[in-house]
This record gives sequence, structure tokens and C-alpha cells, in this order.
Amino acid sequence: MKSQNNEVTHATQSVSIEVSKSRQKVFDHLLHDVAKFWPEKLEGRCSNLDDEFVFRSGDSHYSKSKVVELIPDKKVVWLVTESIRKTDNFDWTGTKMIFELTAKGNDTEIKFTYDGIVLKHEINRLGQVCDLVINNLHNLLENQV
Repeated sequence: MKSQNNEVTHATQSVSIEVSKSRQKVFDHLLHDVAKFWPEKLEGRCSNLDDEFVFRSGDSHYSKSKVVELIPDKKVVWLVTESIRKTDNFDWTGTKMIFELTAKGNDTEIKFTYDGIVLKHEINRLGQVCDLVINNLHNLLENQV
């Protein structure tokens, strides 16, 4: 598989943080506040199993996803069902975005995993994007009452 002569590979990148919130509170934010922490514009809902939604960055980036796994207070999985980055025709369809929650006393560990296609020369950037998502989520959670 190639994207405008750029080689792609499968990559799994995970980052974790711990927040001073219950798993139930974190899970609620994962279902209902995605637009507040995801770095792209959200269209649609992603709070129930089989919900379909779209992320966009202007006209150059489009990603349609579906909630394919939902375990209350423990796990949310999105599957990218269509995607395109028009600047280089990169398509990451089939990629999963996974949020897993683990109780740590009164706190919750959140593990975010990108599991899917990436351009080989963007593997380091993938780590930065995962960090951005988890840090945005951390900021949202720590600033909520």
C-alpha cells in the first residue's frame, strides 16, 4: 500500500496518563466531550455502540469512524471506516483508536492507543499526535469539577 510514493506501515502507539477522577467520570467524558479534547472538528455522535462520526481539519483531512466496542467504565474503541488526507492522499482506513480505563485507587489510568496505518516517515509524528490527544484529555478532566 502506498500514498503518493510514501511507504506505509502498521504501527501501534500507546500513551497513558493518570487522572484524579473515577473511571465512571472519565468514561462519561470519553462519550460526551470528544469535541472538547480531540484536535479536529467533530461531526456526529460517538457515545453509543455503532455510532458513526466524522473528524475534519478544514478541507484537507476527513476521517469517518464508528464506535465498535463500548465496555462501560472500561473501554471505548473507534474504527476508522473511511479516511483521506488530501495533501498526500494518505488513507488510514482500518485504524483503531482505543481508550482503556483502569482504576488506580481513587484515580484512573487512561491508556490511548493508535493501532493502524501510518506513513513510515511519520512514525515520530504519530507519537506527538497521541501525546496531544492524551494531554488534551488530561487537561479537560483535571479542569472539570
